[in-house]
Amino acid sequence: MSQQEQATYDYGSIDSGYYDHVFHRSAGIQSKWHHAKFKHVRAHMPANYTRHLDIGCGPGTFIGTLGADARSIGVDLADAQIQYALREYGTDTHDFQCMPAGNFHFDDEAFDVVTIIEVIEHLKTDVIESLLLEAHRILSPGGKILITTPNYGSLWPLLEKIVNARSEVSYEDQHITFFKRKRLLDLLKRSGFIQSSATTFQGSAPFFAALSWKLADVFQQVENPLLSGGMGFLLLGEGFKA
Repeated sequence: MSQQEQATYDYGSIDSGYYDHVFHRSAGIQSKWHHAKFKHVRAHMPANYTRHLDIGCGPGTFIGTLGADARSIGVDLADAQIQYALREYGTDTHDFQCMPAGNFHFDDEAFDVVTIIEVIEHLKTDVIESLLLEAHRILSPGGKILITTPNYGSLWPLLEKIVNARSEVSYEDQHITFFKRKRLLDLLKRSGFIQSSATTFQGSAPFFAALSWKLADVFQQVENPLLSGGMGFLLLGEGFKA
């Protein structure tokens, strides 16, 4: 089925707290996968940011892992996800807003860092391009964007088939736009970001969580630098606003 023929996936069919519950299980491969992914993104956030926007925040889990010193806002299309995030993670510095597709209501240069974690693979190309242009608009000069998405230049397609067969939630009808390093890097550059890069991370380390949670952490520290050149299951796109 082509991207144009792809039916719109009913994301309301997924329990609003599903991925948050997986994260907080803190045991097993699936949970470690999300812990390791969030840890990698946090490590690449600017050290001195004070204003953060997480686009496609889902149940708010990533923002829930951040400290309270900086202000973070999570936005998502699904009201059920936002209501869950507000209940579980809403604080004076962590806010969540349901926002329809299109232009954000935020002012120009409103944020120091924008994160888009496992979102763009669910969107059509024209929507992704508009989203990144909006992200560029709302970033302050010197602000940073961080994007993660599956790396279809790796063994991810095989891993995805295994996950689809075994997991409660399948990605077969959810993932409609596929990225390799060059495509993600080109997208960042076309959207006006400078000093752009596309590296890869996340390999076998989360699978060691089946034996030991701490062992998986050790393997992640060793493995991620070795995987950055292209073999990691996930892509990390980075760029700055001039």
